[in-house]
Amino acid sequence: MQYQVQDDEAQRAKNPHHIYNLNIILVHLFLSLSILKTTGNMLMFILVPLVSIAVLSFIRYKAYQKMRDDTWFVSAHWMLAWRRGRLLIISYATAIFVVSIYLLLDWITPSGMTMNNFAEDGSSTPIFQIITMFFGGAIVFFTVLITFLQTGISVYDAGKGVVDKKMANFVPRSETANTELGEYNDRDPGQKKPDDNEQK
Repeated sequence: MQYQVQDDEAQRAKNPHHIYNLNIILVHLFLSLSILKTTGNMLMFILVPLVSIAVLSFIRYKAYQKMRDDTWFVSAHWMLAWRRGRLLIISYATAIFVVSIYLLLDWITPSGMTMNNFAEDGSSTPIFQIITMFFGGAIVFFTVLITFLQTGISVYDAGKGVVDKKMANFVPRSETANTELGEYNDRDPGQKKPDDNEQK
């Protein structure tokens, strides 16, 4: 749905999405790569979700602050960014849960097939540990990928005064809320998309 917004509102509505994507790029890409290149300690990778959750918590804080201090359109975009952040946090929790189950089972029954690490010391890693780590990482990876792409689209939408109409369920509209202009028409910007009844 497209709404009547000022230019400065559109710019402010982009901010939460920029922060979200910076979190993805700096934390999940550069921080992970830095840890891998420097220490290589798997325990250090816990910094990735911890730092990311701190950033997402900031987005959540600002989302509720904007509901009090800013326009409905800006508030809706901050809340949209936070709801995507919730999905990312859920993916962290799911991955940690999966790995925790493996660690518990491995502690109770420490046995199973191993896979050669191809290291000079001839070390090996349990195959189920590799599978579990891969599965947990895949959950986070696909969540990061999907939300990153969605957030890029939201930056474009914010500039056009567009946000999902369902956001009104999470950010209640008042009499002073931004005026609805109708469904945004990508092919002819500025024109309302015709209704089904009108097309008939």
